[in-house]
Amino acid sequence: MARKHYDILQVKPDSTVEEIQRAYRRLALRYHPDRNPSPDAASQMAAINEAYEVLKVSDQRQDKSSRDPIDAKPVRSDELTASIFGAARAVILRHGWNVSQDDGSRVVFEIGKPSYRILLVDRLNMEAFIRSGRRFGELVAVLAVHIDGPIPATSRTTVIDLMHAQRYGAELSDGPCKSLLSGFL
Repeated sequence: MARKHYDILQVKPDSTVEEIQRAYRRLALRYHPDRNPSPDAASQMAAINEAYEVLKVSDQRQDKSSRDPIDAKPVRSDELTASIFGAARAVILRHGWNVSQDDGSRVVFEIGKPSYRILLVDRLNMEAFIRSGRRFGELVAVLAVHIDGPIPATSRTTVIDLMHAQRYGAELSDGPCKSLLSGFL
């Protein structure tokens, strides 16, 4: 696993912490969704963030002589979630959507008249999906980093699992949402 992180940051296993930091900054400038319009910039940035989080702390790095890559400490789930959540938020804002509500783990975006609404959440299950429809009104889409359990396939709302780039529920409809949402799949 650690070998993958070195490859992502394009550094050697014997690189110093400073070299790893410079490589991270260079790649972050190149792939950050605010600077890179490519549809896969958010996922590339998430991988870069994950690799940097593992390699930036010297005791988490693979010693070239004695440690097995399996011994490397994994990235904590909450750090990965925060990276993906932040990257998705940046992509949505870059597409001209406005934040109408934000409580840290849930963000509602709106665009147009009449308003189209998208909900971005870190975790979604059936109960939260139903509550979100009541709380935020009609949503065109819900984007979630983690989905726990099944989501109704008959829903009028498109649900996108950001971690696995999968769609549930409604097909992507034409309009201001289709190009944005298709970039997450």
